[in-house]
Amino acid sequence: MLTEKILRDNPVLIKVLTGLPADVFWQLMADLEARLPEYEYQRHEKPDRRRAVGAGRPYDQPLVIRVMLILTYMRLHIPQEIVALFFEATQPDVSRDLRRLLPLIAQLIPVPEVWEVMDEEDIPSEAEVLEPAQLADGRALVDATEQPVYRSQDSEERKRYYSGKKKAFTLKTELVTDGEHHICAISEAVPGATHDKKLSDGIKTVERLPDGCEVDADKGYQGLDKQVTLVTVRNAETGEEQQVPRLQVKTPFKKRKGAALTDEQEEFNRQLGAIRVRVEHCIGWVKNWAIIATRFRCAHSIYTLILRVVCGFANIQTERWQMAKAQAAA
Repeated sequence: MLTEKILRDNPVLIKVLTGLPADVFWQLMADLEARLPEYEYQRHEKPDRRRAVGAGRPYDQPLVIRVMLILTYMRLHIPQEIVALFFEATQPDVSRDLRRLLPLIAQLIPVPEVWEVMDEEDIPSEAEVLEPAQLADGRALVDATEQPVYRSQDSEERKRYYSGKKKAFTLKTELVTDGEHHICAISEAVPGATHDKKLSDGIKTVERLPDGCEVDADKGYQGLDKQVTLVTVRNAETGEEQQVPRLQVKTPFKKRKGAALTDEQEEFNRQLGAIRVRVEHCIGWVKNWAIIATRFRCAHSIYTLILRVVCGFANIQTERWQMAKAQAAA
């Protein structure tokens, strides 16, 4: 059985089981322990609650083991019963703490925003639009990723979740990163039959991005530029006003049937691909967590929360290697 003492004496175990450096894990634990009492009070606070907050049977495991349970499960995605054996816990312990502790962890790490699907007539509020400072280089790289899920027994559900692209039943999520590998936003998960562009339209991606940024996307987002509204700008020297697109959208040129791309179009696609690959890097880092890379076995209702937390840990790793790179260059 693994205990807190064993973990402190053998920091390599933390890296092996969770993928996190030991110093990152222990800093997270310190932050969790400081925030936990207030979080538990808010979680239990209900108008008609009769039992005092903190009453009832105490947890069987200390906080550090509860956190290790869920992080190990998310990193390795082996059966919860096996993870529980590592720490002398039970399968229900793993399942419960996924729902209880992940919202708190999400408050303490740099998680991306979650964009929900909106009605067609709705527009995002100011609070739901990314700030220019959230895009480190003024770019927004947009891409969607899919993850296999179990086949539903309901025929209508199967149609909604069957992805023709992946030839499997999947959940689909859109990721928005900047050009510096920071994951800035994710969509809520939707059934895999949803087209990338339709998902983007549903969460109002264009409307949620700040004025003046450059949006780079793949061929699945053809037509995104047609949705960009115009804004009026004044020339500081001449005083003339003109209308220009609020932001710039770039997607690759598609080869038409029976025709070839020009040299200029191929060069444009090559340069765009060299930039867009950064969002692919981010997706790859997220899928280092096996719970995002293999068939998802939990309830779909907690998928977005799990993905958000995993993206937060990917952002921490990005910040660490960028800081190390900057220090080495200084």
